[in-house]
Amino acid sequence: MDSLLQEINMLPSVLGCFVFNDEHQIAGSKMPPIFKENNITAIGNLLSRIIQMGTMAEFVFTDIEIKYNESLIVITPLSKGALLVIICEPSANKSLINMTTGMLSRDIEAAIAKGITGAPVGGSTAAPEPAAPVQEALIDEALAPVLENVKDALAQAIGPIAGPVMKDTIEIWAQQGTPSADTLPALAKLLCDEINDKELEKEFMAELKTITG
Repeated sequence: MDSLLQEINMLPSVLGCFVFNDEHQIAGSKMPPIFKENNITAIGNLLSRIIQMGTMAEFVFTDIEIKYNESLIVITPLSKGALLVIICEPSANKSLINMTTGMLSRDIEAAIAKGITGAPVGGSTAAPEPAAPVQEALIDEALAPVLENVKDALAQAIGPIAGPVMKDTIEIWAQQGTPSADTLPALAKLLCDEINDKELEKEFMAELKTITG
């Protein structure tokens, strides 16, 4: 849970996030130290009641945004009544946040089911070690630096989840034929399919063009 929430926290303009379970407890937190445990619990309880009232009125919630002058709260309902709550700056890229939470929500739900929690509230928020460079056995030495550049371009668009997305996509790319510089456009298309957001796809392709020429 801790590493999953840290991935969200590493997104630009995200200030902190936490998971609140159906037992009205903090299942994991990566909030700034100024937010004490009782404050986070109070926020979680309030949001849970709002969603419960909406459910009674037959509203179906997928994502909820609460806007303030100096902050934006993004709430994603998870399975079995749990909530993922992200607090960010008003200028945050909501497309990037939504894509990241969409990719991580199942893993967070699995962590809740297994009883895996994050670091204690107010505990260490040190960033995880950087992901290892792309080093696939099927990639020749000449192509490896190019793929590192592609991953850098992807990270500019989608943030810290670029590493695992790149790794999985390279495996699919390799199944289509021997990876080479000539088939890089096919890799770029696969990555755009994974991004699945027109605005972020444009950012990725623009950054990729400046890096690879």
